[in-house]
Amino acid sequence: MGTRRAGGIVSCVIELPDLMRRTAVSRGAHDWLASLPERVADVCADWALTPGEALTGGSAALVLRVQAADGTDAVLRLAPPGDGFAGQVRTLEAANGHGYVRLYAYDEGRDAALLEPLGPALPAAGLPPEEVLDVLAATLREAWRVPHPPGATVPPGEDKAGTLHELIVQLYPETGEPCSPAVLGRALDYARRRADAFDVTGSVVCHGDAHPDNALAVLTPRAGAESGYVFVDPDGFLCDPGYDLGVAVRGWESELLAAADPVALLRGWCARLATATGVDPQVIWEWGFIERVSSGLYMIRHGQPESGRAYLASAERLLG
Repeated sequence: MGTRRAGGIVSCVIELPDLMRRTAVSRGAHDWLASLPERVADVCADWALTPGEALTGGSAALVLRVQAADGTDAVLRLAPPGDGFAGQVRTLEAANGHGYVRLYAYDEGRDAALLEPLGPALPAAGLPPEEVLDVLAATLREAWRVPHPPGATVPPGEDKAGTLHELIVQLYPETGEPCSPAVLGRALDYARRRADAFDVTGSVVCHGDAHPDNALAVLTPRAGAESGYVFVDPDGFLCDPGYDLGVAVRGWESELLAAADPVALLRGWCARLATATGVDPQVIWEWGFIERVSSGLYMIRHGQPESGRAYLASAERLLG
């Protein structure tokens, strides 16, 4: 990466990660992409940062290694339009490093955040599924310490289960009904049950996408990261804590499709998470099934048909 001056404007020469570029183009964020060199230069100048290489882990935001004037390493994240930046920084600020990446500074007007540098994502550790889930559970216990925003409410019908019910109903015909009516019915039944059980007072500030790729290793042991990992990119909404655990078991489609008894395998994982967190294993199971079906439909609708169909095929095997 270097800098250049054109017409009095300083900009950075950035090699954008392919996935980030494709994601931005698919969302129509062409102007944002074009503005990134100047944005990076402006933020780095204002915060006295030296820009380094772009990181490939994120799919939507531009994430760069940077160095502060005092030699401290950090990460600069520039979010695209519609990324929920304001909510993310509120969650990170409230967390103060507990279960989440530390937030050093942010500029809401420019969707820019300066963050703690982290190591590889959890899958790079090569752990078996059970140990991955142990790490996610321990990290979530820290992340759930984020306090409710003052006066926070969830309007009727806008709870997570209700919105997922609507999404499944919408996407099923749009994607050509790619799973059996039995899978569809089970997912909708579970979504109604979770919506009926919603209670804001029993909710936590959920991460919202607590899968292994969103858990990154801390570089040195520290308070709030006793599991050795912290989460990045929180959605930060109020929901039953079982939702985050359902996301944790949402994937693993290869293991479930290969298993002689996938129901027993996943029930065992839910029980393991329940023991670690105190959340009802049936609640975890139901959220996981809702997420498996809604995510499968979503991926098919948004250009990842192979992955989406694998999710739905694993859901078929979990009907029991």
